[in-house]
Amino acid sequence: MHGAQFTSACARKPVTLAALNPSIASQAVQLKPQQIAAHLKSTLAPLYLVAGEEPLLVQETLDAIRARARAQGFAERTVLDVERGFDWSQVFEAFASLSLFAERRMVEVRMNAGPDAAGAKALQALAQQTCADVLLIVVCGALDARARKAAWFNAFDQAGVTVYAWPVKGRDCVPWLEARLRSAGVRADADAVRLLAERTEGNLLAAAQDVAKLALLFPDQAVSAEALAHAVADSARFAAFDLMDRILEGDGAAALRSLARLREEGATPLEILGALMWGLRQLIKAVLAYGRSRDAQSACEAAGIRRFQQDRYIRAMQRTRAGVALSWLKRAARIDQLVKTGQDSAAWEELITLTVAASGAALISTPPQ
Repeated sequence: MHGAQFTSACARKPVTLAALNPSIASQAVQLKPQQIAAHLKSTLAPLYLVAGEEPLLVQETLDAIRARARAQGFAERTVLDVERGFDWSQVFEAFASLSLFAERRMVEVRMNAGPDAAGAKALQALAQQTCADVLLIVVCGALDARARKAAWFNAFDQAGVTVYAWPVKGRDCVPWLEARLRSAGVRADADAVRLLAERTEGNLLAAAQDVAKLALLFPDQAVSAEALAHAVADSARFAAFDLMDRILEGDGAAALRSLARLREEGATPLEILGALMWGLRQLIKAVLAYGRSRDAQSACEAAGIRRFQQDRYIRAMQRTRAGVALSWLKRAARIDQLVKTGQDSAAWEELITLTVAASGAALISTPPQ
């Protein structure tokens, strides 16, 4: 039934990886997350299976596929979350439904693990006959060896592309960090990279966050192990960025406690403001984009927010009005002016007000000129 339903839904000529790239069509296509960017430069397969044990790598792989798909005209995205009792006919209906807004669409099926028997049968049918105007993306968590040898998994291998994100541990951490640092524009020597690997201990999300902070702390600078150790040990410098996380989470009380702790540790208003404004500018860009599109994820992408940070920003943008967000820039300018004129106490008061308002605990009026 599913196969017949899908065939009628895709009456147009099916497309396979063979039609897109004959040179790789005769063999299964299995990629590592670090290979997906090069792959997408040359082709976009009709279907992708993205699974694995490293959530950060899974999410960044998905980001890359979605971005490439949007560039190719797949403007609409349907997401189906598979839970106990899921009706797999919904996937076929998603393929069959006509879009009023876009000719080319993405259908994304998300599972915590592998499919049940009905799901395996449905996915195998989907892999065997794909549509030129519908891109199928199946997302899974960790899969055991049996699941990776199943018929449905092999069908995806043959008809499209599978990407499995294995844990990055041990000696693999250093090369991964080196590539991540280069991508962020951070020039770190070998000792510094090893120190960062020891600090994060294979936690890729923590490593990615530390790399993002280092890119801000050391713009266009070479980072030695000594400099990195000092930055990591200097909790005030890193805590300034953590303060922004509390603001995005909407936890005004925790944000104020972080601000008070930073003040006690000797941080200056301008040091804190610098870290805050990096995050607030991204949030403001996202809020403005969200007001136009009402698509939270595309708003984050337009603002340059990395996938592992997007959940916090999405919650913050949905509670923030554009006019209020723009008023934060004026308040920030006032804080800067107060510090430059020696009015540190007043600057701290303004910084407290900004922290409370940006966390959603209160609205602020436009600061005096």
